[in-house]
Amino acid sequence: MEMQALSGSPRLLRNLNERAVLKRLLSEGPLTRMELEAFTGLSKPAMSELLRRLEAAELIRRDGEKAGSFGPKAGLWCIEPASAFVGGIDVSVHGIHAAIADIAGQTIATVNRHGKPGERYDARERLVDVIDDVARQAGIAARDIDQLVVGLPGIVDTESGNLRRGQQLPNWEGFHIPEALESVVGHRRVIIENDVNLVALEEMSAGAAEGVQSFILFWIGDGVGAGAVIGGKLLRGYTGMAGELGGTMVPDRLAAPGETVRMALLEDLLSPASVAALAAEHGLDGEDAAAAIARAAGGDGHAAFFADLSYRVAAGLTGAIGILDPEMVVLGGAIGHAAGRRLSRGVAQVLARLPIAMPQIAPSAVGSNAVRAGAIELALDHARERLFAGGSAARGQP
Repeated sequence: MEMQALSGSPRLLRNLNERAVLKRLLSEGPLTRMELEAFTGLSKPAMSELLRRLEAAELIRRDGEKAGSFGPKAGLWCIEPASAFVGGIDVSVHGIHAAIADIAGQTIATVNRHGKPGERYDARERLVDVIDDVARQAGIAARDIDQLVVGLPGIVDTESGNLRRGQQLPNWEGFHIPEALESVVGHRRVIIENDVNLVALEEMSAGAAEGVQSFILFWIGDGVGAGAVIGGKLLRGYTGMAGELGGTMVPDRLAAPGETVRMALLEDLLSPASVAALAAEHGLDGEDAAAAIARAAGGDGHAAFFADLSYRVAAGLTGAIGILDPEMVVLGGAIGHAAGRRLSRGVAQVLARLPIAMPQIAPSAVGSNAVRAGAIELALDHARERLFAGGSAARGQP
């Protein structure tokens, strides 16, 4: 056993050095051989050989020369973007939105296939059609997608790849996606994830929670839910249902002293229909409640509406804040986006009255394609880990 470990050590060191160089090139951009030598401590011959292997394996490529120096220009090296491709897919009641990105994180193709709430269709047929379409637009085959992540609303069984419970997507319940896609992409490297969890990853990567290690994304959209990140990692819970706050019971309003308190499901208080009814009750009329709320949030009026909405959101957050003690709460979803800082301030004012730790309350800072973007981020994490761990040896280089 000892001899095996010793004989394997040169290959292990080679893999570790290649991994370090690949990660450095990914994070820092094009670098010269001398810059990589200074980073790794390798000699010039050792670094030259390492770069030769990685280039032959098509994991890196030359990227011009470094400007601003006298004498011969130093060549630059960068990650080969086409060394791997990933896919991110957002499935919702409004359709399927897909994207392909290269290993450097550049999105190279997108497809939006719109749908209607309640529409009946064959989930596999539609998903395969979208994957083939987005791959074709990216100029690759579906089998060139190294990692795929699919985001769905509802309770996701991340182990089996099924949507266990999804009231919004009855066509997808029990549909085993990795198995169904094996003949299309040639593997089962397909991750199924809750859509709000993916938005939480995007908020942490490029949104309001960038650099924050512990936060809650509170989602008010087609449904009510939350994504919790603790210590930089998604909190899924024992059954995978962490963040399903819609089923919690809360007082329906802030009662006066001595007044009888009525309990209600948070889902009933913050459903699209309930928020639209609340908006109409306060004179925010229009077919699109989110648009009406966004217009109102831009001014100082409708204080009573924002007070009522802020209470409902705060009531749903209180227990989660008391248990998780997050640094920040991000308000997302269509209503969270629409109400913006007006809602954030209102929620903070309600929570400040309670004997709980006070996190920062902030509106979401990601775009409407945040589920798809979060899916790409998660797919890149897995693809890069696999690619960098294998290095040149995984591509047949001696």
